Amino acid sequence: MSRIAFLGAGTMGSAMVPHLLGAGHEVTVYNRTLERARPLEALGARLAATPAEAVADAEVTMSIVLDDRASRAVWAGEGGALGAARPGTLAIECSTVSNGWVLELAGLAGTNGLRFVDCAVAGRPDAAVAADLRMFAGGDIGDVEEARAIMACFGRRFTRFGPVGSGNAYKLIYNTVGTIQVVALIEGMYACEAAGIDLGAAADAFSVGQTGSGHVKRHSRYVASGIHENPIQFSGRNRLKDVTYGIEFIHKVGAQSKMGEACAGVLRQMIDVGMGDLNDSELIDALRRIHGRRVNPNTRERTRR
Repeated sequence: MSRIAFLGAGTMGSAMVPHLLGAGHEVTVYNRTLERARPLEALGARLAATPAEAVADAEVTMSIVLDDRASRAVWAGEGGALGAARPGTLAIECSTVSNGWVLELAGLAGTNGLRFVDCAVAGRPDAAVAADLRMFAGGDIGDVEEARAIMACFGRRFTRFGPVGSGNAYKLIYNTVGTIQVVALIEGMYACEAAGIDLGAAADAFSVGQTGSGHVKRHSRYVASGIHENPIQFSGRNRLKDVTYGIEFIHKVGAQSKMGEACAGVLRQMIDVGMGDLNDSELIDALRRIHGRRVNPNTRERTRR
């Protein structure tokens, strides 16, 4: 078993650490708000006041935080992990961050004598709790195989896409495609409502046949019922963050994402009306507000399950 430093005990991290503990690893957790990590201490994790303290004796360091700024802070900021980790430590970045930062981080890790794997995870917190995450890795084959063995407790779907940066690259494209599905579905459901079509019937029909992706099945149920996830699983603001990183990367490689750009615009509408921190499925209520329509009487606005 390994000594693991885990940086970030937010909604995802707090669902992942128990699986590491259950697999027999020794885990030291750093979180910016220490009190939020107390439940993990009760499960057997040790808490650290800084990333540097967390990695001091670690063989493996993992991070899952919100964005580039948070990732830069835990790895390269004051009291960061890079300057304190022992040479040879396997550093794994699981966060959905920009490809430019992943490549910069890989370089910084190498300069500090660390081995680096980017391994973004896909799935909401409920999937993390259920050990049903999908993992997209990039790095040297030996390092990735070591990461695979450790991360097997998070789920069985683990793919190496190539060298460092490639797992992150795929995750950004993957999330862009997912965002397009979510936004298109919710705009379609709103159009059905405007046309007087029952949303329950629309959700059932969208969920079968060629339109019936996992995103469509999940979000159409929430939109039709008016009952959204509680606690919030994936906010509109975070979805906009992910698709923005995705569009940036897609442009960097000389491809286009016209659909992604359009969806980013719709998510900005959600933020502009003050609803960006709600579930992404609650985009339907933002559209109602924007267009001056009353909430469907068969739904309950912003009620969450």
